[in-house]
Amino acid sequence: MPRASRDTREKILAAARRQLTAENEGRFSMRRIAALCGVSAGTIYNHFPDKDSLMAAVMVEDWHRTLAVMDRRSRRAETFIRGIAGIYNAVSDFIAQYEKIWMEYRVAGNYATVHSVRHKEIITEISAYVRVLLERFAQEKDLNMDRILAENILAAALQKEITLETLLQLAAYIAD
Repeated sequence: MPRASRDTREKILAAARRQLTAENEGRFSMRRIAALCGVSAGTIYNHFPDKDSLMAAVMVEDWHRTLAVMDRRSRRAETFIRGIAGIYNAVSDFIAQYEKIWMEYRVAGNYATVHSVRHKEIITEISAYVRVLLERFAQEKDLNMDRILAENILAAALQKEITLETLLQLAAYIAD
């Protein structure tokens, strides 16, 4: 991709991110994004086939940043529990950023088809960083607990009734 095209794509993504995360700014609009980054709506469509693709591109980019945070936290953690808390906090921050958008998407009826596939991918990605912690701090018999802990990290981050403290109790039980 030529440099000018990459720069335009980055401008579009930045404007879309601002639009997605803005409070009370109205609905996500390709025209509004075009105006924010100083390009035509047609230029956006040259980079992204539709609004859902643009929204997904923004979220995927932010998810990759979240994965990098999880990687750092799992490798630098001084204890298993601190590592699990670090991963949980990274996931929680990402969820907080996009929760409102997901709820709107769910209401629109676009949720079910994407959810099951993406859920498995997310658990696999989170479990890789949990596995780093298990390899560093747990006993060998506990190494197969990475997916269970990943599932519980995601559940705790999504469901406010599951507290970080409860999650850490489970992690401590597994790591003992």
